[in-house]
Amino acid sequence: MKDPVQRCRGIPMAILILVLFAVLCTAPVFAFTVAGAKYSGSILPGETVHHTITVVIGQNEDPADLLVEVMGFGQNPNLGYITLDPASDVNPYSARTYITLDRSSLHVEPGGESRITATITLPKNIGAGGRYALIYIHAIPRTGKSFTTGIIIPVMITVSGTTLTETGNITGMNVSDVIVGQSIAITTTLKNTGNFHFYHIQNTVTLTDANGNGITNTTTQPSNYALLPGSTVQFVVIPEVKNLPAGTYTADSKILFEDGKILDEKAVTFHVKTAYIPPPEETSITVNPGSSSTLVSPDGRYSVTFPQGSVTGDSRVILKPYPRDQLQSAPDGAKLGTSSFEITGLAGLLIKNATVRVVYSADDLAAAGGDTSRLKLAYWDEVQGEWVIRSTQVNTQDTSLTATTNHLSVWAVVVSSSTTGTTPAEGPTKSPLPAFVSLGALIAATIIFSSVARQRK
Repeated sequence: MKDPVQRCRGIPMAILILVLFAVLCTAPVFAFTVAGAKYSGSILPGETVHHTITVVIGQNEDPADLLVEVMGFGQNPNLGYITLDPASDVNPYSARTYITLDRSSLHVEPGGESRITATITLPKNIGAGGRYALIYIHAIPRTGKSFTTGIIIPVMITVSGTTLTETGNITGMNVSDVIVGQSIAITTTLKNTGNFHFYHIQNTVTLTDANGNGITNTTTQPSNYALLPGSTVQFVVIPEVKNLPAGTYTADSKILFEDGKILDEKAVTFHVKTAYIPPPEETSITVNPGSSSTLVSPDGRYSVTFPQGSVTGDSRVILKPYPRDQLQSAPDGAKLGTSSFEITGLAGLLIKNATVRVVYSADDLAAAGGDTSRLKLAYWDEVQGEWVIRSTQVNTQDTSLTATTNHLSVWAVVVSSSTTGTTPAEGPTKSPLPAFVSLGALIAATIIFSSVARQRK
């Protein structure tokens, strides 16, 4: 993701501050708190229980009109809870139809509170395990307000006196393409095949070489969300690996309970066709107007050289990796290579052009069909919404590409159908943001405007 300032390069300062002010000062319709924000209990088949939810609004908030609904309990691939409408709520462990509410809407005045009673009745022949639903409370926006506040209340029922089974199967495992300068992502897909939810599961991935030698071992943090029966989720692990020689490797994935017990395990082999180099680690320097300076990634593959006088004030500039799969589509007549990175910290254009240097990879060269003259450097122009391909010098001796620019954002190696390349003029815009303006300064200015506005209310 790009930072907010980078999205605004080339926009006049006054306009930018007004835009940020409008965004940051857009408040919710109101803020409210809820007591009884979760139900988790055991209920006998045929039994009825009641759960009280109390909505409280602060003294200085707006009045609130709320809708209350019973929804299906769904999960997205990263275990997050999502509401399901009746047509989508097909899980046999749903409790949605067992819950009724004493009201579907309520009005709460500032400093006041309102109560909702949820009645839960289980059928006598309900079966074993757990049953699940969400109670969704959300605001009706008032005139002139565009932000709707809402909260979901999990209802997690244990059918008392029945056998609970906690089982899960790894239904799929995938290793992303191994590309020089890009992270290796190992995705494990898990389905809860039991009849009850479980918390705090985690994924451990171990990489070994063809001889069984361990390379790295990576474990995710225990999940704070429950995995519901019938739900399928994914764990994505980015192992911290250094250079990998060409060869065959094995990724072993274990899904573990909090106590270390293995829920399921699966292993896959994958191939590294050319020597693998990981993405660069994030690094930074302070660029000042009185001297030249060079920002170099720790692996030496990427660098940016700033001449003396390129900025008018001290600026902290950061170089960090940028995932290739998050790049915008290549421009017409070109295709993306495999090398990409991002430069942040400058809120505008440079006064003098910097020199960007990239050591192209074997994968970049392969994408160009071995023709180095087709390799170009390009940056993504957020304001114009397009790639700008720069005139690029190729040095085959040190396998590098260099280009000059006053625009620093997301950069990538692209493969052009033309060997000549394009270099649009990069003169300053009519009202560019000065390069020394930092994101922090812009936010500070916005906060000042915001404070003044609040005092006038």
